[in-house]
Amino acid sequence: MEGTKWRVLIVDDEPFFRQLLRQLLHDQYNLSFAASGAMALDAAQHVKPDIILLDIMMPEMDGYETCNKLKVNPATADIPVIFISGLTESAEKVTAFKSGAVDYVCKPFQSDEVISRIETHLKLYNLQRHLEKRVEEEVDKRRREEQMLIQQSKMAAMGEMIGAIAHQWKQPLNTLGLLMQDVEDTFNAGDADAEYLKQYVIQGMGLINLMSHTIDDFQNFLKPSKHKDIFDVTEAFYEVAGLFSNLLKSSTIEVRINTPRTRSINSTGYRNELKQVILNLINNSRDAVNSARKKGIILEEGIISIDIEESADKVVITISDNGGGIDNAVIDNLFDAYVSTKGEGGTGIGLYMSRAIIEGKMNGKISASNIEGGARFTIELPSATPEADI
Repeated sequence: MEGTKWRVLIVDDEPFFRQLLRQLLHDQYNLSFAASGAMALDAAQHVKPDIILLDIMMPEMDGYETCNKLKVNPATADIPVIFISGLTESAEKVTAFKSGAVDYVCKPFQSDEVISRIETHLKLYNLQRHLEKRVEEEVDKRRREEQMLIQQSKMAAMGEMIGAIAHQWKQPLNTLGLLMQDVEDTFNAGDADAEYLKQYVIQGMGLINLMSHTIDDFQNFLKPSKHKDIFDVTEAFYEVAGLFSNLLKSSTIEVRINTPRTRSINSTGYRNELKQVILNLINNSRDAVNSARKKGIILEEGIISIDIEESADKVVITISDNGGGIDNAVIDNLFDAYVSTKGEGGTGIGLYMSRAIIEGKMNGKISASNIEGGARFTIELPSATPEADI
């Protein structure tokens, strides 16, 4: 404690030993005194000493009981306790250490020995508090970084949503525009009777309802799951592929889900969070295919192939593409924060968050590897039956 003295609480029912320790230590430390176990417990709460020198043989509450009570109280549990006692048997020393003491000095004691023991344990105590503070700061820093990554991931997902909605709306908006023009032309020609208008209102409202359902679907996609549930993994993949089909078609990419939709393969976890992982992986494959085309690596149609299989205790999902594969320089660190396969065009948070969801929240595993002509991501999730307890 730079600039201040360490606080030492001396607990002994004999005035002679309290005075002896006062003379020995008062120049180096701020001293407080207690003449009983009960007084020691009270003083430890209010004085907040950095170390306690504790006698064993005291009336009403001995040192062992006092030390035990200090250690079960969160406010005093970390304070190091050194027993100073006339008891010299090994059994007493063992009991002292079991009660939570860090050291044991026998009476009569040597002055240098007492000071040396105190200094040693104060240094250790200071180091412990310093390390705990560093750990707390590091945990807090990681937590802030994690929150920032989550927010960035949400914003990236929002951008994908907007792009997908634009593609989903493009055709119905064009059709709605043509309907409006046709109504105007028909009205100008004098052919717009009640039946004609009714049919066009029905068609127009149908298109508007379709667009409204699209918004509902994407809103549900973005809502986090509130609790673990048993869900159909195959259905989750088909839902994501359906929502983003127009976006993928615009890039001339075909998604092939090789497990029939009619076959249920169940897992326990967070359905919407898994769908966000699926979106991340599909988007990565789409970007890899588009990048490979620009570089002239591939000329054929982009293909994203999804296989879902079930064993006795797990569901295994593989997502493969023909986008040229992952750079060997990043493949070993692919799921670390800010590591991107897209160079300056990527944020490096999608795969990091995917691992956090699969491994941190769903008790699964996720890995990546290169295959001929492309890359493959493998996800393992715990299997579940519809009747299983959540």
